[in-house]
Amino acid sequence: MTPIEFEQFLKFSKDTISDKSNPEKIRAFIEWCKKNNMEEIILRLSSEDKGGWGKNCFLDFTTTRIIVSKKNFIRKFADLGYIAGIAPYPYKLTTKKWSVLNQSDTKKQALIVPEDVLTRSFSNFYIWYSDIKEFVVRKGRETTVRNMVGTMIKANFLTIKTSNKTYNFAIPVSKNGSFDEMRLWLSVVLPLNLTALG
Repeated sequence: MTPIEFEQFLKFSKDTISDKSNPEKIRAFIEWCKKNNMEEIILRLSSEDKGGWGKNCFLDFTTTRIIVSKKNFIRKFADLGYIAGIAPYPYKLTTKKWSVLNQSDTKKQALIVPEDVLTRSFSNFYIWYSDIKEFVVRKGRETTVRNMVGTMIKANFLTIKTSNKTYNFAIPVSKNGSFDEMRLWLSVVLPLNLTALG
């Protein structure tokens, strides 16, 4: 999506979304994209195992599918991701100045399209929402942190089941936010029932 196309969405939707909640604004954006045959990345989660040394990937939730892409070596350690896990255009809708578009803020980031993500590595793949039989998010266990007071949750977990495969992902809290935040935004993006445990 280009900044001009996003401006068209804002003009088309201004009166209907101005008094809506942030999740409702993003749902309206997703529906508009679908109606106009635009696939957009809405949410990105970072997945990693074994403190950054194991299986590390991005989960990009678009308007139609989940794209799983392997992180390159540098991104394993300098994982900036999207603002609050939300892609630039949907994030704009959650700010107080959503109706004012500053193109210089979003143009470079927003030009990333789903097909570009898929072609970066031979190991990237995707899962159509229509193929998902079960989608489960599970809150991680609290672990004692040495040299610090109390306990904390280091990672939450996500399981996606299709008819022929099960995918398991560890979702670090430090890069993706709390369990409740993750559950909220996934429930906004996914066009299917989400099971939350914990």
